[in-house]
Parts: sequence; C-alpha cells; structure tokens
Amino acid sequence: MKSRQKKVLVAVPTNGTDGRLRIAGLLKYARSRASWDIHFVCSRTSFTDEEVHDVLKSGLDGCILAAYTPAVKDILARRIPTVIALENMHEQIGRRANCVSVLMDNREIGRIAAEHFKSLGRFASYAFIPAPPKIPWSMERKSAFFENAPKNAQLIEYPESEFDMDNMTGEAGIQMHVDELIGFLQRLPRPAAVFAANDILAVQVARACHEAHIRIPSELALVGCDNDELLCEGMRPTIASILPGFEKAGFAAAKALASMMHGQKPAESVMRIPGALLVQRSSTSNLPPAVAVVNAAMDYIKAHALEGISTADVIAKLHVSRALLNLRFRQLRNESVMDAILEIRLAAVRERIEKTDRKFLTIGAECGFRNPDYLKRLFRKRFGMSMREWRATHRKTNKQ
Repeated sequence: MKSRQKKVLVAVPTNGTDGRLRIAGLLKYARSRASWDIHFVCSRTSFTDEEVHDVLKSGLDGCILAAYTPAVKDILARRIPTVIALENMHEQIGRRANCVSVLMDNREIGRIAAEHFKSLGRFASYAFIPAPPKIPWSMERKSAFFENAPKNAQLIEYPESEFDMDNMTGEAGIQMHVDELIGFLQRLPRPAAVFAANDILAVQVARACHEAHIRIPSELALVGCDNDELLCEGMRPTIASILPGFEKAGFAAAKALASMMHGQKPAESVMRIPGALLVQRSSTSNLPPAVAVVNAAMDYIKAHALEGISTADVIAKLHVSRALLNLRFRQLRNESVMDAILEIRLAAVRERIEKTDRKFLTIGAECGFRNPDYLKRLFRKRFGMSMREWRATHRKTNKQ
C-alpha cells in the first residue's frame, strides 16, 4: 500500500538570496528522499492568519517557517512538527515541543569578516554596523568580529540609538540617519575596516561614504553579509559580502522536518549551520598600491623570517626602495620592516621556549637569531623577563 504524501507548509520569502537558496536546499532533500505535498508561501505579505487557518483545515503534517503571522501560535499549539528558519522568530518563540530552529552560524560569519580584513593588511580601526534593536544574531556576529580582530586595533560599534526600525519581521525597514552615519564614519581612525551586519546596512554605509567623499577601499574597506547580488553588484564600488550556508540550511531544515514527521524527537532544539564563504568584490579587493606592497612584503616575511632574512632581503625580493618600503610599513602597520620580522621571530622563540626543552642557543638559531646576546637583550626588553624566567613562569601556569 502506497503511503500518503506528507502535507508540508513552507513559508519562506524568496525576495532575497537567503530565501531562494533555502528553498533550493529544501527541494534538493525533498526530491531525493521524501514524498511531500508542499504548499509554498513565498512572500511575507501573503503569509497571513487566513492562509495558515486554510492550510490547517485541509490538514498539515509539518512546516518550515521563515516568516511570521500570529496564527503560527495555532500551529505550535497543535504540536505539528515545525522548523523555524528565521532568527527573529526563534527568539520570539523559544523552545517548544516538536519544534527545532535551523539557523546560521553567526559566530563563523563574524570570524570570517575579521580574518578577511586581517588578510588585507593593517587597519587602524575595526567597526561594526549592527542590526537593531540588539538582535541576538547581530550581536553574535559583532562579538566574533571583535574577538578575531587584531589586538591593537580600535574596536568601534555604531550606536543602535541612531536607527529607525519600521519592520520587525524583515530588515527592509532598517534605516540609519544619514548625517549621524556620516559623522560616525568620518570619526573612524583610518584606514578603517567596516563590517555591516547585513547587505542592507552595507549599502547605506557605501552611500554615506560617497556623500562624505570617503574613498572605498583605500580609506574604508567594507564587507556586508547575505551576498544579495542585486544590492552588492548595484553599488559602485561593488560590495564584498559573506554568503552564509543558506542552501545547506534549507537541506538541514528539510531533513530535520522529515525526521520529526516520522516520530523522531529532535536531538537538539537549535541547529547552527556552518559553511559561510566570503564573496570578494571591489569594496575590499581593489586595494591601493601601498597596501599591495605591504601585503606582498608580509607574505615573504612570514615565509622566511626564521631563515635570518633582513630588510635588504625583502627589498631585493620586491624591487622597491628601502625608504618607500619603510614608509608604507609605518603608514599601514605603524612599524618598520625589521619590526615585523622580529615580531614573527620572537613569537617562534616564545612558542619553543614554552613547548620544548631545547637550549636557548639552539632556539635562537632555529628562529633566525645569529647573535645569542642580541636575542637575550631583545627578549628582556620586549617581555620584561629573561627567556629562562619566561619558561619557568609559563610551565608553572600550564601545570595549574
């Protein structure tokens, strides 16, 4: 006897990249592993209480929701297997029986933004543009962004009080006051690395920069999130953006729903889906020659610092003058070329002191220090103790 098709409500708006990719992932699962009769609602305005009640009358086995209407409470009250795919709804609904939330890994997104900026060179400030009012997914991205920023960078958040929020269901109503935004961007120490919580906010930052004559990316590099191509490609310069694992999330949502509809209890109430990727565009990629020179120098230094190279070796590799190279390092990294070389060597020395029992003379030679007395003086000056004291202190700390 052929089993009855499961009736599934899928309320996922497809006006943005996130919704379209979620649907693609969901269909990939449903077509290959399930036999569902799917009722699609593809816009927020169409997802009404009347729509929900009509679907309930005709019978409903499960649903995947990335849109909200008050009648959703009726679905939850009946304990119909439900997957929540919208961050704001997850916070409002909380833990419910027969309900699981399949959401983005927001900490991964924040980390990717910070690591991308770090790969481009030195920025004087790392700034975050949040989505109000203190929405958890936005705060998670901010925390990971700041935690993974360089320790010597200034971390600055745009004040949420400067926003107007017209629509709590979606983000289309988020509008920053232009004058306040321009003032904020003008006060950022430059060059500035700016991460906007989503592409809607990133577009507003880009427009404010244009109005204030702040050059992107030489004075301010910009990254958004969601990779909404209509927004990102429609700006000049185009906006780099992080594409979360939306399609993977759609697949995972369908898989979780299928499991619940077969009577299996969810192993966890919240699933965070990793797999975000940064899509490079002009707001970070078209770097000025000065940044390109410093980045090339740092690539060479990281690869060869422990071989005993000097500033002269870096100059010979890049075919630039000593004065120009040191000037660019001072401008972008606030240090000399030799400072950068020594920083990498000293980090390697510290690691070997803490993790091995090798003699200090051997460690110095391995890390590119030909003169052991120079290393001793430099180490004490930089860290306030001798290498022997450093080893004893950190060995004691690690044992506790």
